[in-house]
Parts: sequence; C-alpha cells; structure tokens
Amino acid sequence: MSTDPNRMTGADWIAESRHAYCIAMAARMETARAEATARGDRDAARRRDLLRTLFTAETRNIVTGEPKRIVPDEEAVRLRVAEDEERASQEHAAYLAAARKRLGLDPPRANPSAYRPYRGGLPTLGKHR
Repeated sequence: MSTDPNRMTGADWIAESRHAYCIAMAARMETARAEATARGDRDAARRRDLLRTLFTAETRNIVTGEPKRIVPDEEAVRLRVAEDEERASQEHAAYLAAARKRLGLDPPRANPSAYRPYRGGLPTLGKHR
C-alpha cells in the first residue's frame, strides 16, 4: 500500500481511495490554477481548471456507481478469470444457437422427414417430381 496518491495500485485503487484521490487532485488543480492566474499564465490556468473539472466529474461517477469490494490482487485475478470464462461460454452458446437455427435444427420441424431442401435445377412451380 503506497501513501503517494500518484502510485495507487491493487486494492487501493477502488471506491473510497479513488474518491479521496480525485478530491485531492481537484484541490491540487485548484491551487495550481490560482498560482497560474497570479503569474498571468492564462493557458496553464485554463488547463488546470479543465483538469479540476475532470477530477470533480470523476468523483460523481464514483459516488453514483455500484460499491466495489476490496479484495487481494490474487482474488481479483481469480474473479476476472471466472467472469471471462462465463462471458466466453455465453458467447459460445449464442454462436451454437445461431448455427443450429441456420442449419434448420432449431426449432425442430413437425415432420422432419418431409423436409427436402431445394436441390437446384429449374423450379417446378409447386409440382412434385
């Protein structure tokens, strides 16, 4: 766990810690904007004001988002792998369902023996030959 707000990693970089980081950075950008304004550097003041607005907007996203659990990095990796496997299985199931539908296997036909696909040649206009 790092005390420097610029080097937050792992379990630190979530919910309250991230919110506190954004509030601290917004305050830091406000003081930097005031210093740039005092120096007369309008471009730097405008950049610092935009960054302050960005960090303030980020805090709104954090507060309204769903709360996150603090877990160790190993547990986070395991959870990510489980989510990826679940997503892959859902994509695979969707692909198989589309393939079954494309092949005419899904939904099953009422009388599958009566189904004969068009084999080419001239159309018969409804006459069975």
